[in-house]
Amino acid sequence: MLGIIRVLTTEDESVLQEHGRLMKDESSVDSLTRCIPDQPFGIYDAVTEAQAVPKIVELARTLEADERIDAISINCAADPALEETRQAVSLPVIGAGVSGAYAARMISSSVAVLGITETVPDQMRIALGPALHSVRFHPLYRKATDLHADGARKALLECAQEAEGEGATAILFACTGFSTIHLKSYFDSHLTIPSIDLVRAQAIAYTLLAVEG
Repeated sequence: MLGIIRVLTTEDESVLQEHGRLMKDESSVDSLTRCIPDQPFGIYDAVTEAQAVPKIVELARTLEADERIDAISINCAADPALEETRQAVSLPVIGAGVSGAYAARMISSSVAVLGITETVPDQMRIALGPALHSVRFHPLYRKATDLHADGARKALLECAQEAEGEGATAILFACTGFSTIHLKSYFDSHLTIPSIDLVRAQAIAYTLLAVEG
């Protein structure tokens, strides 16, 4: 079973469990999801990422104590505390951002990153290497909680279409909140190039761990 760490604090069980449901429905991955405390808007800048790091490590240790858990995933495009968590626990630790980047590189050498910040998360950028085409974001949608607004999916689609028009051959999501609003299925109906969803990429990475184990 995969232990999923959400960096968006929520008491809404449907929101909390949505990513685990996606993994189960599409990849038959069993999971247990928990969120860090006191971050109702998730991680969206350097300050909120720094605040999240010790919380992620502490939650990872709690998940490791559950005998059902055989791997942990940090469900955030920025891969916060990835190395710190790997040092703190003995289980494999998956990063959402790097998982997505490697999945994108398998299918494209010209990847546009679509997120909620002006820059590509560091570890995602490194993993993409020369395959990085461009970075896109919409100024109205800068936090994961903004994505539930009317018109968000259409506005993000326009960003992706612009990247496609400039030569990108794949779109890599740089926000796991895009999974919550089912952005990939929306894009699949409107784009001619593929999009890579970070929740699905984590499930793929976990499946590889299970095969290797």
